[in-house]
Amino acid sequence: MKRALLWLLMVLLFTALVLGGALGFFYYSTDEDDLPPAGVTLAGQPLTEAAGYHWELPVLGGVLWREFDLSPSLASVELQPITTPAAALTLAEDMTADGTTLQLKSAGGVTVFEGTAAQWKDFTFPASGEYSLTIRAGRQASGQRPAKPVGYYQYQCRFFVNVQPTLTLSTSEAAQGDVVAVYVAGALGGGSVPPTAQCELGPVWFRPTQNGWLGYLPVTYNAEGGDWPVTVTLEDTTLTATLSVRSTEFPTTQASDSAPATDAANEEFRRVIWSLYDQGSNQASWSGAFQYPAQGASIFQAYGAYLYDGETSAGRAANLTLLCPENALVTSPAPGRVAYAGQLQLTGNTVVIDHGCGVKSYLFGLQSIAGVAAGDQVSAGQGLGVAGRKLIWEVRIGNKSVDPQKLTRGGSDGLFYRPVGDALR
Repeated sequence: MKRALLWLLMVLLFTALVLGGALGFFYYSTDEDDLPPAGVTLAGQPLTEAAGYHWELPVLGGVLWREFDLSPSLASVELQPITTPAAALTLAEDMTADGTTLQLKSAGGVTVFEGTAAQWKDFTFPASGEYSLTIRAGRQASGQRPAKPVGYYQYQCRFFVNVQPTLTLSTSEAAQGDVVAVYVAGALGGGSVPPTAQCELGPVWFRPTQNGWLGYLPVTYNAEGGDWPVTVTLEDTTLTATLSVRSTEFPTTQASDSAPATDAANEEFRRVIWSLYDQGSNQASWSGAFQYPAQGASIFQAYGAYLYDGETSAGRAANLTLLCPENALVTSPAPGRVAYAGQLQLTGNTVVIDHGCGVKSYLFGLQSIAGVAAGDQVSAGQGLGVAGRKLIWEVRIGNKSVDPQKLTRGGSDGLFYRPVGDALR
């Protein structure tokens, strides 16, 4: 019995020595050459030299961990001036946004940002001036198998922010019925105060972007051809641009037979519909081309058409009139919020969709309204009711109409403009 116990003890001791030797071999074989790749990029400028680091590397899939430390030096890398309101951060492989933290200080030592790389994406510098930035770029423990390195590299840099606001139009020349994007870049301080625009073509509603503001200027059907100045004020800075408007050849159409509107009907329309022109959100809800609000419909009367009653002028068409199949479903042309749903003496069953930034769809002449009420959020293509024989679709930015047909083409229209290197909010 004693001999058996002694033999078992020797086996256990030998096994422990073998395992210990193996663990020791793998432990000491794990060295600084196994550290994750270093290097981050800030505002397009690479930071390849880390001031220090702390990493824990897994041994045998995480059975053991070996630590490596290098105390951060006081050295700080001098970067080239940053001329954008935000500085994009690109991480090396094995680094994650939630495992990376940043601390930004002004020249006076005041902390103006402290948070993760994920939060840094939405940060804009509060003002031009000198800054110092400490980045701890790495990854946190995740519990995943096989285990991955946990820790960070520390980078320290100094730079000067010099941002000057700029004004860009999506096009320098527009046709009657178009929408032109007005982009103001270089809005420091997180864009807390929106700019204001002055242009006799119409109102501009601005939406925030990562690096500035984006607004939409309507060029209505009867805007005079020629050059139009656009003036934008951003806090104490005034920016100017010029938009050239060219005339569009609109068709001539026989006006629809209808009884003259009563004063009461006109007054009701002004009270209900006109009051919506300057209301709404400055957050745009659309992301792509608009769609026609009735499937299978054909165009009966084009936007901007000259209307005649016999040989007498009856005005211009500020809308698109669609000829619809019987009992055609009326749908929302784009996502938005129902600003009005009800019956008016002048336009019959009426639904108004607020798409944001002053852009609204006005749908007149529905046979019936179903399933929606004022305040409801609707998606593109969501049913609103049943069309009558003729459905009127009008799109306005503020109080100025634009051509709905152009919005169904997407792409080239200013309503779908995307600033290069900027992210919409």
